[in-house]
Amino acid sequence: MIVKVIDWCVPAGCKLKDGKQEKITAYTGGSALLPCYCTDPQATPGRFTWKKLSTGIVIWEEMSSESGQYRDRVQLGNGHSPGNLSLLISLLTEEDRGWHRCDVEGSIKDIRLTVEGCSLTNHKTTLPITAHTGGSVLLPCSCTELRAKPETFTWMKYNQKWDRIPFESDQYRDRVQLFNGHSPGNLSLLISHLTEEDGGDYRCYLESGYTDIRLTVKGKTLVCFLSAKCVE
Repeated sequence: MIVKVIDWCVPAGCKLKDGKQEKITAYTGGSALLPCYCTDPQATPGRFTWKKLSTGIVIWEEMSSESGQYRDRVQLGNGHSPGNLSLLISLLTEEDRGWHRCDVEGSIKDIRLTVEGCSLTNHKTTLPITAHTGGSVLLPCSCTELRAKPETFTWMKYNQKWDRIPFESDQYRDRVQLFNGHSPGNLSLLISHLTEEDGGDYRCYLESGYTDIRLTVKGKTLVCFLSAKCVE
């Protein structure tokens, strides 16, 4: 496999500011800025590389902005300062975790990036919920770390077998929506205009686990007075 090196310009004779190892924690679906600075932010351009330590073998592989792994996800965050060599990685996955190295003509800065993924708060449990026809219900599902967003997840309903809920179908159109409240790790599902047919077993499914919900939908109860006036 041919790896094309990220070929950026840096100040000639650049010495890195604070070359000590650094640790950074970020979350799946988010971004991480790996800091790397020259002591002189306005020096004349030269060359440098960003590298990542391969898992399982001790070898530093040069990162490429054109490889499938990093395409459209990495960019320099120099803010018009040629001595700012910091690397911004977006749409993080757990595969991005590990040691990264900013290498400027033998002057190096190593950064250990930890990328925390989604672990469900109610892993492999069944939550009973009761609601009423005509109303709404929130089926709760969330990551223990609300800043972590799973790469993929699916809401399912059991009908002889677990099937993905077809949100685009006539049965669910304009009645269901994800209710994340601006938290990437909140995967809860809001169902409106409930009918008794909405009752049943639901599953919030990730490759790493699931949360089950048993929804009971009851009809509204009318209370009638002697005057024949009935209220809910």
